[in-house]
Amino acid sequence: MDDFANHPVAALQIGAFTGDASEWLLTNALAHPQSRLVDVDTWQGSGEEAHNDIDWPQLRDFYAKRLWGFLETGKLVPFQKTSDAFFAENSEKFDFIYIDGDHRAGSVVKDAINAWSALNSGGVLAFDDYTWSAGSTPEQDPKLAIDAFLLSKTNGYNLLAINNQVWLRKH
Repeated sequence: MDDFANHPVAALQIGAFTGDASEWLLTNALAHPQSRLVDVDTWQGSGEEAHNDIDWPQLRDFYAKRLWGFLETGKLVPFQKTSDAFFAENSEKFDFIYIDGDHRAGSVVKDAINAWSALNSGGVLAFDDYTWSAGSTPEQDPKLAIDAFLLSKTNGYNLLAINNQVWLRKH
């Protein structure tokens, strides 16, 4: 990510939640004045059990207040919609895509396939929560989908890191 700070980067984040990663990215990795981050989140939750007791309007307000300065300058552009809806309408290519949205395997694999199509050659695709588990079935967790995606693209990337997150650079 250090190489991003010195030139303009078009970045996309699927799943913004409270804006923790957005703030870090914009402050550290996307420091170039012409870099831009697109955040996509429903701010309504997904079918994940952990989302049942969240006050989503309050969380969305917190995100907006926290990142107000970046929103005002246009460095941050949020879309309140599903990632499927975003990708269906998107024609932009990105240099960096961070996937941290709906953690269920079916959603993660769709996000991965769509993100890969929107990622420039040489771009970086990162998955958060590789080892996260909802504790019920493997279909509720991201790992199964990330592993399947990696297998499907075996010769199309260089693996940069694999731990709680998976990072790869597209050929």
